[in-house]
Amino acid sequence: MLFAVLNQKGGVGKSTTAVHLARWLQLRGTKVHLADMDPQGTGSFWLQAAEQFSIPFTVVNAVADAAIEQLPPLMDGCEALVVDGPAGLSDATRAVMLMCDWMVVPVQPAGADLRSAVDALRLISQPRKIRFGPPDAAVFLNRATKGTRLLTEAKEVISNLEGIRPLSTVIHQRQIITDCYSQATTVFEAKSGPGLEAAAEYNGLFLELMHLDK
Repeated sequence: MLFAVLNQKGGVGKSTTAVHLARWLQLRGTKVHLADMDPQGTGSFWLQAAEQFSIPFTVVNAVADAAIEQLPPLMDGCEALVVDGPAGLSDATRAVMLMCDWMVVPVQPAGADLRSAVDALRLISQPRKIRFGPPDAAVFLNRATKGTRLLTEAKEVISNLEGIRPLSTVIHQRQIITDCYSQATTVFEAKSGPGLEAAAEYNGLFLELMHLDK
């Protein structure tokens, strides 16, 4: 299985989502590998520093040729490959879309972020026409503040997007999630308090993504 975490806009929590998805899969007994196609290298730096768990990763250049040549062999060596996708709506992004089984798009509940996500989602019809089906594409709200009008409006916007499945699970803004990168850990290592709440949200999100929440 190939999971692609994509969004053309930076700062939406793409790498955080990718690392947490990889760790969640690993905790469920899945042999997982992370492919870092983000030029900032957040995911690979994160996993390189991690001491509480070990997830293999490979840095892949954010160009279409590299994706086409390097991702299939990585998939052969694991049960699940999580791709921290490249920035922008590049040929590399399109190449990843053509190969992935699951595509997940994190979106912050803000006007510019929602418009950016809409642009990315327009591309999903192209690989589906070529592949006669896949990928299964989903969008979710990330770094949201509870009880705000902006969150309510953003939920309505994503619920009306065509061709992509809106996930009802919301990942709320918490300092412990932000701190995970600097501490080279994930919320799944938390033992109490906000960390457990965040872990429950991510667990619900990924179960819903994979249609396992029924």
